[in-house]
Amino acid sequence: MKIKVKGYFNFKEAFRNLGISEIEMAGGTVIGLFDDLFDRFGEEVTDLIYDSRTNRVRGDIRILLNGRHIVHLPKGLDTELKEGDEVALFPPVAGG
Repeated sequence: MKIKVKGYFNFKEAFRNLGISEIEMAGGTVIGLFDDLFDRFGEEVTDLIYDSRTNRVRGDIRILLNGRHIVHLPKGLDTELKEGDEVALFPPVAGG
């Protein structure tokens, strides 16, 4: 199945300035998609997604699946992906 991944700001740079990537997967979950991204794009993506102190997905990034924030989905990061799904990744945003 093909999943569209959109990376914004730092994520876009980590995705070699592609911004949007179509990932071919045999199946899986959002968290499984991250493993695929690490294999394709390396440590820079790992550092953007995972907190090195806790080995958990960073709480300050925004992950949207088909426009819905992952925290609002019943299975969260364990949500099964389907053909044509779109995952958007946003780094921490601050302002003042």
